[in-house]
Amino acid sequence: MRSRAASTVVVAFALTLVAQLAVVGPAAAMPASSAASATPTAWPATSGSSASAAPASAASAPPAPFPAGITRLSGASRYETAVAVSKRYAPGVPVVYVASGADFPDALSAASAAALAGGPLLLTAPTSLPSAVMAELKRLRPAAIRVVGGTGAVSATVATALGRLAPTKRLAGADRYATGLAILKAAFTRSEHAIIATGRTFPDALAASGAAGAMRAPVVLVDGAVSTVPPATMAALAKLGVTSVAIAGGTGAVSDGIRRQLQKAGYAVKRYGGTTRYDTAALVNQAYFPAGSSSTTFLATGLDFPDALAAAALAGRLAAPLNVSPRDCVHPAVGDAIDSVGATSAVVLGGTAVVSNTAASNVRCVYPVTDQPLTSWALSPWTLNAKAAVPYSDRPPVNVADPSIKLDSTGLRIYLRRDTGARADHPVAYAQYGISALMEYKRTGKKVWLDRAVRHGQRLIDMHTVRDGGWWYPYSFPWTYYERTISAPWYSGMAQGQALSLFVRLAQQTGDKRWSTAADRTWTSFAQAKSGSAPSSSLVIDNHLYFEEYAGDQPPLLVLNGQIFAMFGLYDYWRYTGNPETARYFTGGGTTVLERMMPLVRVKGGVSYYCVQVTYCHSPLWQNQTYHVIHSWQLDTLARLTGDAAFTTWADRLRTDWTPTDASVRRVEPQNGSGDLGEAGETGEPTDPADPGATGEVGEPGDTGEVVPEPGLAPPPASGPRAGTGGDPDWIEP
Repeated sequence: MRSRAASTVVVAFALTLVAQLAVVGPAAAMPASSAASATPTAWPATSGSSASAAPASAASAPPAPFPAGITRLSGASRYETAVAVSKRYAPGVPVVYVASGADFPDALSAASAAALAGGPLLLTAPTSLPSAVMAELKRLRPAAIRVVGGTGAVSATVATALGRLAPTKRLAGADRYATGLAILKAAFTRSEHAIIATGRTFPDALAASGAAGAMRAPVVLVDGAVSTVPPATMAALAKLGVTSVAIAGGTGAVSDGIRRQLQKAGYAVKRYGGTTRYDTAALVNQAYFPAGSSSTTFLATGLDFPDALAAAALAGRLAAPLNVSPRDCVHPAVGDAIDSVGATSAVVLGGTAVVSNTAASNVRCVYPVTDQPLTSWALSPWTLNAKAAVPYSDRPPVNVADPSIKLDSTGLRIYLRRDTGARADHPVAYAQYGISALMEYKRTGKKVWLDRAVRHGQRLIDMHTVRDGGWWYPYSFPWTYYERTISAPWYSGMAQGQALSLFVRLAQQTGDKRWSTAADRTWTSFAQAKSGSAPSSSLVIDNHLYFEEYAGDQPPLLVLNGQIFAMFGLYDYWRYTGNPETARYFTGGGTTVLERMMPLVRVKGGVSYYCVQVTYCHSPLWQNQTYHVIHSWQLDTLARLTGDAAFTTWADRLRTDWTPTDASVRRVEPQNGSGDLGEAGETGEPTDPADPGATGEVGEPGDTGEVVPEPGLAPPPASGPRAGTGGDPDWIEP
């Protein structure tokens, strides 16, 4: 299990191109998850340094190195972004390749050729040369220009304008594949290695360009949908002296027939194909770039091609990996590939609209997978504080004096379904009211509050269902949120955690064995993995532990506040029993909060997201001011329970990003800094100004009266005066 405290050793590795070529290549171990189409008997153990280029008329100065940290290269258009990349080259380059920016195939074929020659790749509009590109060409003073593609891609008018700057030659064929072969024949005289990728889509070839540059090898585009490549392609490979071929992409990208054709012709073949374009990019880069092999990594969007085309040539020239990413975060496989290289410099292509600052920082996406075993997960080196003020000691879950909260004649809180208006059991509503009533009993000594806490705990016991000894508290009504409906019955890690807190505190207060039994059985539920239709809420995603708030027949949302409320229950149970396994679950959940959830939840300068499921939760619809404040309070609580200041740092960041003008919802301090669990509030009156009943004697709610609808999180309106505010500031959620 990986500790959050463990850090990746990053080696500053300032390599010249020749030194890089000595250590990278397909001889690196193929990732275990890659889909090898064959096991070649003679895979080359040497680098591609035997490759050679067509004679150049000028020496190639190396591009300017990148500083440590993140460098973003972007412009107002795809053409200006390419210019920003090109500015890394000093004037006097041997050649500049110019390709259409309207489509990707010609530029991708040219990228490895430009990398080999030591010149940049610039983009042009088909019928006119952008002024920024013209200015950059004048700065570069190239010895030669290569126009890529026919006149339909780059017009004769553009070629003529280029010819006024330097000797210009057009490299073109009847289609994208023939154009690629024309580039290959003009740029490469010999190469023992080649990488094949489909010409129908861009991501695989894009990722292959950095690897090809490291090998001084070409990227050959083929029609991956057919069963064989044409004789002209086979002849070109033979003429170059190619002995080994890598295929970038799975069989859906480059057919298995092509793999068999290459093998039959005597080539050693390896396929690097993943489930997604991101997996494929990661497999390619992990195969060609072992630890310490490059001081620089490149990251571009995997959703569109323009920004990354010019960077493909630069990445190849620097023998650096080029990865692709979603906008908001990096795919876990890509994150692993980036981490494994240990580069000190990260180059991001395009603006934040295509690759966010979060993704640029290598923050990993959290996908709603549910098939990973509930056995091990990342942990942090915490020693939990058994003397800290317990959760909720500074802020009861609900204000029991709120007149809108109605109880029935037995003292049980009434919840009305939002869809039908019918009464229903709401586990979180019961647990929260029970915790708050017990706190009020300890504050006032009035037995009515203890009775109400007991009544809510008993209702949870009465409604539970059993799975292998674990007690679960089901929601017996469907819940609809943002184009999804979760069917009944469904379950909630938040409900399990808050019920656990109530049972532990009732056990301590009363000494009644039924509460300790209920606590033990509820704790058991946390260790139960997802299994068909059985109740579950704990799951492991990308080696991190989550407690799902909406566990049922919809993809897990991975809600931050629900995760932490579940953890509060685990803390209470650990403090009550000393169970080290409970501490492991708590620590795993907290490590997930720090390493996976907070980087995705935070919206710099704005209101945080409610959940982290990619990409569903990354929407203004899930920015909620009420829960933004709750997040900060929860993080403050975790800081005192764990002693880890990282929670405080995140809480302060959220408050800096957005703080309500109403001081009543700002941070309050816990009222009891020590003492046994359940004794919070005994050392003075609560002072939370957000609680109308925090000062003076709290009255007793009546048993009758009008019942109000569910007061929890309503979907916030997309616009208008309440946009982003959600429902009332009660913490009840479905």
